[in-house]
Amino acid sequence: MKRKIALFDFDKTVIAKDSILILYEKTAKKKPGFRRNLYRHCLGHVFAGRRDDLKKAIKEEFLSMIGHYTPAELKAFVKDNVMAYAFEEAIEEIRRLKAEGYYLMLVSASAQDYLQYIKDFLPFDHIIGTETDAEYRIVGENNKHAVKVDNILAHLTEKGIEIDYDNSVAYSDSLSADRPMLELVKHRYLINAAVIPEGYTKLSWSKQKAYRR
Repeated sequence: MKRKIALFDFDKTVIAKDSILILYEKTAKKKPGFRRNLYRHCLGHVFAGRRDDLKKAIKEEFLSMIGHYTPAELKAFVKDNVMAYAFEEAIEEIRRLKAEGYYLMLVSASAQDYLQYIKDFLPFDHIIGTETDAEYRIVGENNKHAVKVDNILAHLTEKGIEIDYDNSVAYSDSLSADRPMLELVKHRYLINAAVIPEGYTKLSWSKQKAYRR
């Protein structure tokens, strides 16, 4: 069945800041010594010459922060900290699309461990983030670039949904990061981008205020 789909990146698209940095700032205040230990571990990977998977190793060091929080605390973190950075324009757009019958998907490289709670505050039908194991190491591949497309299509196939290309929309702050996802649909929006290529539309989002249901 064909449906209108709305695809959203998250960091700097729905919110104005990288969510992992918001968690980092909170954890550094909560856990004395965490910042020092994190930097030491990251430098250890650099000096070990881990070139091929250095980015993954460093991301996993940051993801280890999640282990300091219970599920309830992660949900509160999303509500009180992450949603404080939400673009008002993004919230309005998401709610408008939902009211118009779009199937809304949030697709991000951010960790599913906390990203899943966005669904409690914004009306996404499905959320896909980077999966982690019990030790907060990445399971499979980081959910970015072409991996996003694979995960989107796998979910839609499971749901028996085909993208209505001509009437579907996608939003991201980064063409270089999300071109494969954006090209799944006809209407492609770049948030606060400096350069807008042909076939894309720029949206300037800047309003931030405390989240309200």
